[in-house]
Amino acid sequence: MPASPNNATVLSMAEMLFRHRIKVVLIPTLVLGVGLAIALFAPRQYKSEAKLALQMGRQSVNLDPTAQTGQQIIGIQQLGRDAEVITALDLIKSRGVISKVVEKLGADYILRGGPEAEADDQPADVVASFIDSTIGAAANRAITTLKSIDPISRDEEAVIEIERNLVADSERDSTLLLVSYSTDTPVGAKTILETLIDVYRNEHLRINRNQDSREFFQEQEGLIREQLNAAMDRVRQAKDEIGVASVDTRRQNLENQLQAITMSAFEAESDRNALVAELKDLNLQLDSLPERLIASKKSIPNQGADLLREQLYTLQVKQADLKARYSSSHPLVVAISQQINEAEKVVDGQSDVREETTDDVNPLHLELALAANQKRSQLASLEAKLESLRDQDKTVRADLEKLNADAMRIALLEREEADLSRKHTRYVDNLEQTRIDQELEEQAVSSISTAQAPTLSEKPVSPSKLIVALGSIVLAFAGTAATVLGLEQISDKIRDERTIEKVTGVPVLATIPDSSAHGRVLVS
Repeated sequence: MPASPNNATVLSMAEMLFRHRIKVVLIPTLVLGVGLAIALFAPRQYKSEAKLALQMGRQSVNLDPTAQTGQQIIGIQQLGRDAEVITALDLIKSRGVISKVVEKLGADYILRGGPEAEADDQPADVVASFIDSTIGAAANRAITTLKSIDPISRDEEAVIEIERNLVADSERDSTLLLVSYSTDTPVGAKTILETLIDVYRNEHLRINRNQDSREFFQEQEGLIREQLNAAMDRVRQAKDEIGVASVDTRRQNLENQLQAITMSAFEAESDRNALVAELKDLNLQLDSLPERLIASKKSIPNQGADLLREQLYTLQVKQADLKARYSSSHPLVVAISQQINEAEKVVDGQSDVREETTDDVNPLHLELALAANQKRSQLASLEAKLESLRDQDKTVRADLEKLNADAMRIALLEREEADLSRKHTRYVDNLEQTRIDQELEEQAVSSISTAQAPTLSEKPVSPSKLIVALGSIVLAFAGTAATVLGLEQISDKIRDERTIEKVTGVPVLATIPDSSAHGRVLVS
């Protein structure tokens, strides 16, 4: 009865392991032995860890006084602090920082992994010493031979050593930096990491401050201060020329004066119109009233009429005399007759008595005349006042126009002064900021705080016994399996029915086990 496929596979595997029984035992033994040797005698690596906290300090928000701080803060608020963390990590791992660590400690210290005296303090191990003197020496000679192809200095080797053993990282959305360094001795790892952190702090302060910014701002502040003083002198001289301390105050005073003059002119014009109307009414009243009135009246003899009668009588006597001597047509008689006729007419027109009257000033007319004169005086005063107000109005308006013209010049000067004052204030602030930055750098005050100082760990981190053990076990099984399977693949021996059928092309009818008993049966 033929065997089932599963049983055939198990039997094939068992036969294969039996055929390679020496290799199955030897290979795992060698691999586990090497793993044990590594775990026992491989050089130890010690790690020192430190944690640095990036605080929100001046270096976080103020890169340089020459930059615009407001825009910079906006940028930091928009970007968060991820960029700051990345910058810090890049700076820690930069060759500049590492090179300064090598300069401070020396290349031999870095390559040795610690101080020289520490090697004497280690307990003696004959096996480890033997391995180091044989295998280690051979490995060192091989490495030295390879290095001689492209020779480098000891300092460069030390830099490469630090770059290989230095690890700097941070958690996501965290400003806490985790820095670690591994080397051959715990003291060396701690010392190198401490030196690295000190150098990083100094470099962080240095790169966050422009070394020449203070001298620049001192020079610029002096220049702007001189320009500001000159601008202030120009403003003062311009105000002295127009005689004002403040243009706005002077303009307000002139506007108040102009307003008062205008109001006074309106009032005076109104009073003048009222006086003109009153004076016109008084003149009408004066025209309707007599200037004088009859005070008394009496009758007295008319002496003039009596004298005229005496002269008429004399003429009549003379007429009678002439008529006695001459005829009535004589010229003398005619002439005297005419005189007598005219005298009679005059005498007939005279009365024997006449009335004598006494008049006096009309008191009402006099009162009205005095009132009219008073109004005329007031009107003249108002006319003079109006003329004076017109002159004042012209003067004030001219002063205001001149002030407006001067105000433009003063405004330009004051604007220049204000601009220079703002610039001077900014330069003074930036200069003070550079002074503070310099003091912080000189006193080594940084926003980098040590959350955890470099540790002194006496437990080695390499080689890891667990990893070596697991690796040895996995490599032992995998190596053994790979070796056995590989040998089976390259072997040309026929070991089963399927291989025979595949090679010959004919079916297998029966199989005889490969043993001495079955061999004797076949021979007989």
